[in-house]
Formats: sequence, C-alpha cells, structure tokens
Amino acid sequence: MKKHHLALFFLLFLGQTSPVYSQIGTFYSTDKELSNSLINTIYQDRRNYIWIATEDGLNKYDGVKFTTYKSVAGNPKTLKNNYVRTLFEDSSGRFWIGCINGLMLYDRAEDTFEEVKILKNGV
Repeated sequence: MKKHHLALFFLLFLGQTSPVYSQIGTFYSTDKELSNSLINTIYQDRRNYIWIATEDGLNKYDGVKFTTYKSVAGNPKTLKNNYVRTLFEDSSGRFWIGCINGLMLYDRAEDTFEEVKILKNGV
C-alpha cells in the first residue's frame, strides 16, 4: 500500500513542477487585417500562404502579415472584381482566382493578376 502512496505522491509532485504550455490564439478582424468579414473561401497553397477570398477583396497571409488585393479601376493587372468567390492551385503551381464576373490568374513573380478570357459559343 505504501508503494501506491509513494507512486501517487511522485505523480502529483511531478505534475506540480512541470511547466504547462497552452496554445495561443490570435483573432483577426476587419479592423486591421481582413478586407471583409464575409469570407467565401479559405485556401492554403503549396507555399503555405493562406488565401482568403472575401466579398471585398482577396487577402494573403504569410504567417506574419496580411496583404490585401483589390480591383483598381483602369489597372488590368489587379483583380477584375473585389467580390472573390473561389481559389484554386493547379498541379503546375498556377494560382487561379474566381471573381464574381471573371477568372484571374495570379502571377507570383510580378505579384499581379491576369484576366483569363472565357469564350462563349466559340466567340
């Protein structure tokens, strides 16, 4: 019986002296980081960036900071529309962005976007 009491005492003592670590959570909001709280898609690409498609822009999180991409009138190298519906990375590593009114391809080297023309009825 004394062995059980000694083992229990040892376990309790060990539990009291060992440090306990917990996870630290971070809350991201539209106040600083996100362009909009209406999120359509969250996607992690092969480079471990987190992409967040919202109804008011595209957000990229690199683990430290957010970069927000939005449409700029007259600039064809930006998003076609701020309403981003879906995200996809193909097997070649190309990153596709589906806006409400068109399809975009992200150029990683230039950090820009290119519209993908979609033909209707062969035109």
